[in-house]
Amino acid sequence: ANTRSWCMVYPLYANSLGKCIVDDDKTEYARIMYEDQAKSNLNAADAVYCFVAGHCNSSDVTLSTTEQDAEKICDAKYGKRWKNVGWDDFMGVVSRAQKTLRDGQQALRDGNKTWSELLKLARKEAEISAMTSCAMGIYQCDVFYCKNNYCNNDLYRSQFGNMSWASH
Repeated sequence: ANTRSWCMVYPLYANSLGKCIVDDDKTEYARIMYEDQAKSNLNAADAVYCFVAGHCNSSDVTLSTTEQDAEKICDAKYGKRWKNVGWDDFMGVVSRAQKTLRDGQQALRDGNKTWSELLKLARKEAEISAMTSCAMGIYQCDVFYCKNNYCNNDLYRSQFGNMSWASH
């Protein structure tokens, strides 16, 4: 993993990343990241990511999981593909996130898209995001971010929980 890739967005996420990468404090990373994402109105998109990427079902990551342990988990999940995912791929997901979620929900209501079509798109976007977290050295913290903020939250679980098992 290349944690220096986060320098491209400094000072954005500096506090949360410091908690993950420098302090290895996954719980505090999860709290700060949630606040940062709320300011950007990305919590619903992140909830979809958490459920579809399988983070809510994951038992691989614990508080003691290191970055090196996470790299092995990433290898097992994605092969070596995660090592070729870059910041541009991730920023594409971020820039599409709010619009994709909003448009997808409307298309489903209008009957213009099927659940299967939306899930396929969500899988692709979530996989890019998860592989990016592997490549940037924060996969272990992302899983905790999901578990602490979305996986057991009744609101997000009722809206997106059905994506958790459907995607794997």
